[in-house]
Order: sequence, then C-alpha cells, then structure tokens
Amino acid sequence: MKISFAQLAAVAIVLLSFIAPAKADPIPGWYVGAGVLANFPTDADSNVAGTNNTVKYDTGWGILGNLGYSWANGIRAEGELSENRANVDRVTGGTGSTTGRINNFDVMGNLLYDFSTGTRWTPYVGGGLGFAHVDADHIGPLSNGGTLNDSSVEFAYQAIAGVAYELAEHWSVTTDYRYIRTTDPTFKTTAGGTASTENASHNVVLSVRYTMHAPERAAAPLQEAAAPPMPAPAPAPAPAPAPVPQSYMVFFDFDKSDLTPEAQRILASAAQDFKQGRYVRIVVTGHTDTVGTEQYNQKLSERRASAVQRQLVALGVDAREIGATGVGKHGLLVPTADQIREAQNRRAEIIFTKPQ
Repeated sequence: MKISFAQLAAVAIVLLSFIAPAKADPIPGWYVGAGVLANFPTDADSNVAGTNNTVKYDTGWGILGNLGYSWANGIRAEGELSENRANVDRVTGGTGSTTGRINNFDVMGNLLYDFSTGTRWTPYVGGGLGFAHVDADHIGPLSNGGTLNDSSVEFAYQAIAGVAYELAEHWSVTTDYRYIRTTDPTFKTTAGGTASTENASHNVVLSVRYTMHAPERAAAPLQEAAAPPMPAPAPAPAPAPAPVPQSYMVFFDFDKSDLTPEAQRILASAAQDFKQGRYVRIVVTGHTDTVGTEQYNQKLSERRASAVQRQLVALGVDAREIGATGVGKHGLLVPTADQIREAQNRRAEIIFTKPQ
C-alpha cells in the first residue's frame, strides 16, 4: 500500500488530538449526534492478475450516528457508526458497459479536541480508528472480463476537522471534513482469481448534536437577601416605621441575561423602596455559575448587571445613581467545582448605600 500525504496528515491529526494542550473550557457531558454526508471516493487502482485497472466513482452519499462524552478540558471521545456508498463512473483497462457500486460500513472510535472561542462557534480537530466492512457490488468489467463482487473487513482510519455552532442550550449543528481510508481490500472476481484495490474517500458531513449537560445541583429556592437584623427601636410614643430592605437578588436562567417575570417583580419592589428610602446609590453586581470560559462568563455577568440597570432606570431610578459591574464566575453564592451548573450562582446582587 502506497503512503500518501493525506495518510500522513491523517495520522498527524490523530496524534495531535491526543497531545493538544487543555485550553478549551466547554460544557461537559454526554452527547448523541446524527448526520448525512456527501462522499467523494478517490480513484482506486486495482491490480488484476498483474494488469492495472483504475476504478473511478461518482459522488456518493451516506449517513452516520455517534455517542460520546465531552470533558471540560476540550477533549471528546465518541463511538461512531457510518455507512456510505457510491456508484462506479467508469473502469479504465476494462471493456464493456460499466456497472457496480462500492459500499462501506464503518465502526470507529474517535478522539477529538474542541477549541474554545468564547462564542457559539467551536472549531475542532481529531481522528478515529476502527474497522470497515467493504462491499464491492459487481464493479467492472475488469481487464479479465469479470467484475468485483465480494466483501472484506478492513482496518480503517480517518482524520476530522470541522466546526460546531450552538443553536440553543443542548443543541448544536456541526459540519466537518473527513478523510477516510482502509487497508487495501482483496476481492474475488466473477471471472476467477482475485483483485487488490485501494479504498479511500473525502467526505463532507452535516450533523445535529444533542448534549446532555451535567445535571444541575438541587438547591432551595432563594429570592431576596434578607436585611441584616436591626436593633430594637427605643420606646417612643409612635411605632417606628418598618425598615426598608437594603439588598436584593434576582436570578437568571442558564446562559441567559433576560429578566424573568419573578426578577421583574423583585426589581419593581426594589425601585419603589429605593425611591422611598434615604439612599443615594445602587450597586448592581452580575454573577454566573462556573460553566464555560472565564472570558465568556465575564461578558455574561456584565450583560446581567446591565439588564438590571436598564430595568431600574425604566422604573424611574436615575441612571446616575446606579453602578453596574460583572465579576464572572467569581464570588459564588454556592461554592462549586469548575463546570458545575448551579442556579443560585446565576444572579445579580442589588445593594443600596446610604449617605456617609
């Protein structure tokens, strides 16, 4: 079997997927995927009793499915089943009308690496090793007048490079290029004897992936931070007015900065209390849980703080009296390890300050 540049590139990508530095910070969890592919088989040189024949194929098609697990360091491992087929265009060296089709059913174990970009786009590279059931269906005629009509199980390998786009929580669409090759199968011919032939293809794949993120920690609901205990008022002819709350919290859905109806209700109460109390400043601090990159969560926490600020201004609070900032995945309300979904950490804190 000849060693081509494409083969060397395939082996290099497989090795790189093992040694790539752990810079990515995606959401860990199990995932399943399914897709369709366009199959572009390379010309296959076939040796029949010392005579060379070249089989040229039309563009084919195929389907695939996979099940895998993604770690927080960017590495993914998956098992994959795929089937692709292509009709024969012509056979050089033979005589008569061309017939036949090549079918490949592949069982692969893939190892891939996701490059974090802090956006919904995630490029990836990787490779796979496995086996292929290769079926030659009356490919010919060959130089001996017969056709290839046999099947063989061969060692298979592939190189992969692509990009995923997150459509929504859990759902992504992916597109990638794959170079797939097997060891050279040997088939029986209908005219007697055998023929050894090459078997490789370029593939363009479009898939949909569903990721089952790590389960979210169960936690008791928390709506507003209670005001610190106040000392009992000194006896007076009239009862002292109830103290105005000085701090609030609002919570957000996973990977969102939109205010929920409950958050809007809390902010309406906060705006009213601020305007009625003797306060001069509001400080809003946005937070996230630990899922995702530092850069992405910093921007998400800032968007959450800005959303609270805009709502308070809409409720009549002077924008000059509000300061908004984000601290990303720092300052956790509920301490967790990295890449853990925790509802109470996805929040914005609102603090009132009094004049000195």
